[in-house]
Amino acid sequence: MSRRTCGLTLRGLACALLAWQVWLVWHLSTYGVATVGWACDSDGCGSDQLAVVAPEIGIASAVLLGCLAARFLHGATAGAVIALSAGGAAAGWYDAVADGRVGYGTVTDFMLVVPAGRHTVSGWLAFSWSVAAFSWSVAAAGCFVAVWGGAVSLRRTAALRRLRGDFTTAQARLEGWRPVRGRRGEVTVVFHDTRGARHSVPVVVDRAALDRPVLAVYDRARPADPGRTRVAVPRRRPLRPS
Repeated sequence: MSRRTCGLTLRGLACALLAWQVWLVWHLSTYGVATVGWACDSDGCGSDQLAVVAPEIGIASAVLLGCLAARFLHGATAGAVIALSAGGAAAGWYDAVADGRVGYGTVTDFMLVVPAGRHTVSGWLAFSWSVAAFSWSVAAAGCFVAVWGGAVSLRRTAALRRLRGDFTTAQARLEGWRPVRGRRGEVTVVFHDTRGARHSVPVVVDRAALDRPVLAVYDRARPADPGRTRVAVPRRRPLRPS
């Protein structure tokens, strides 16, 4: 296993464990809030029960989860993490009702760093599900943007074609430009195949490829076939020899 693969695997495992922690902490924050025992004196009131500080721990855990999961979720990270937190809180309310700790009409306080208000359990549930629904909408929009970006990246880098055994790549340069539609135009890609033969093949590329180092992705058996030749724009610029 390569170092990169090992790193991604460990990050994924950490994300899974942290997501479980986020769910449990937010679940505890609502499940135990109605039965917290408070001790009061002249300086104020306090409690040594974990449910009192669970929201703060939940926020910190959610932020950490977002930082770790951004590598996988990209634009959907914030929405997914907030929805997970809201779902855990809602599940805590439901379990508290099921265990007889509170009723749907019970009025209770809830702390989110500062007092968030005093409402019925039904009101808190409605709030939790509203936050979850909005967050999932944001996450879905982020997923769409990420998928769209991934599709564009696959097309620009010709990644799928490069995986096929009958195709190979060569350093290339682009000549000419004839607009076709939008930001795409026809150019001539010039490259040398594995046998050293020079080829000039017409292809259609994005305008962004004109000022970038490019690769010609061609069929080993038919290197001069325009229908089998593509231009790939590597995600990283190749290092120039010193």
